[in-house]
Amino acid sequence: MDQIILFTACLFSFAAGLISLLFFLRFRKPFFVHVSLITLAFFLISTNSFYVEVYGTITSRIFICILGGFLSLFFSYGIISFALDFVQINTSARIRKIIPLYSILVFALAILLIFITEIEHPSFILNILGIWVPTAVSVLIGLIFYKRINTGIFRKEKWLIIILSIANLALTFVLHSVPFVFIISVSILIYHIFYRFYFSSPIAKTEKTLSPDFIKDFSITKREQEIILALLDGKSNKELAETFFVTQKTIEAHLANIYRKIGVKNRLELFSRLQNK
Repeated sequence: MDQIILFTACLFSFAAGLISLLFFLRFRKPFFVHVSLITLAFFLISTNSFYVEVYGTITSRIFICILGGFLSLFFSYGIISFALDFVQINTSARIRKIIPLYSILVFALAILLIFITEIEHPSFILNILGIWVPTAVSVLIGLIFYKRINTGIFRKEKWLIIILSIANLALTFVLHSVPFVFIISVSILIYHIFYRFYFSSPIAKTEKTLSPDFIKDFSITKREQEIILALLDGKSNKELAETFFVTQKTIEAHLANIYRKIGVKNRLELFSRLQNK
């Protein structure tokens, strides 16, 4: 049973990481980098544990410290940054600058632990500093900025997080591989977020209107809705200005706001985002 769970964790985390990387290459948004770092750390953890389960314990101190260093680097930076993304903390906030510094310091400590042989269990220290502390910080961020989740685009995911958390808690009394069930759960959450925001169509198929969820998630105003639907008819900026009795500069300002809210750079990316499935 444990081997099946470990293999599933490897598979799910690898797939989630690959999807995250592909979306970063497509949209160039830091959010996807943060997700890919988390899933990469999860993949390394799962793969290492699966290897130990099948072939036995790894005793090489150098391997343990280097693996622990990279895990700490990827996970600590990824999980805290992801939590800040979730609660809509500005990318220029001071805490954003502290995170990479902390991650680099933990990685440097991991390298030093190769040579500090007086410490018998370096993995224990790295687990605390690289996994448990960042996880605790990310949970605190979520609790402190709880209202931002309610008003942000991820507010629906709050319930999925609660359900997955309860499921993981319940399974602690049944399974020994609970951390890897957690990894599978996080991968499911990532699949859900990507599907809801990047695969499901925001355009109603029966009539040419934007879905209520899309309008609410991205705070699209009535005029912006009208402009988006007019764009889908192939109208140029000049034609939009004539249609809505405004100047082209006003249309350009509206388009800039629409692109910023949805996270695209031009109308080609907007069309891709609005594409019917």
